[in-house]
Amino acid sequence: MAIRAVIFDLFRTLGELSRVVTDEEVSSFLQSRGYPVYPQAWRHAFNFTVFVEYPRHGYRSHEALIGRALQLLEVDVDDGTISELAELFRAHPFALYGESLEALERAKLLGLKTAIATTTPRALFMEGLGEVAGLIDFICTGYEAGCEKSNPRMLRVIAERLGVEPSEAVVIGDDPVLDVAN
Repeated sequence: MAIRAVIFDLFRTLGELSRVVTDEEVSSFLQSRGYPVYPQAWRHAFNFTVFVEYPRHGYRSHEALIGRALQLLEVDVDDGTISELAELFRAHPFALYGESLEALERAKLLGLKTAIATTTPRALFMEGLGEVAGLIDFICTGYEAGCEKSNPRMLRVIAERLGVEPSEAVVIGDDPVLDVAN
């Protein structure tokens, strides 16, 4: 069977954040405003929001993601502080690797359909895709698939949307288990 589609992982395959906002930075920021949020609790609440809840609820902004993580921690934070924290995250956006544009252009020249598979919420990366967004036939986040990327359903959703059989697609990623095994 011929290859008709290429599915790319997003983070650490096509690009990454220009700088990661650390758990310690978030904690320090919130504590300086009187909110008792500590690094380990923030990390787990934010990751739970991104990887477990986002596929179910589709939070559409940094503010929604941050606000939900803080709700999980049962910390009532004012909207202004959430907005400031969201700006800290936006100040370090997703950035493509230099080779990403070339890889997507080559796939399109070969007549292949292209997709991105990621659990990551769109708010955290869409702006950073820039010119390559036009070379991608389908961007499938956890919300569109209704599951996290390690669930084989995500690849089935992508194959169906692209109009190919799963066996006609190759997956390119940095994690053999999360990106390829399913």
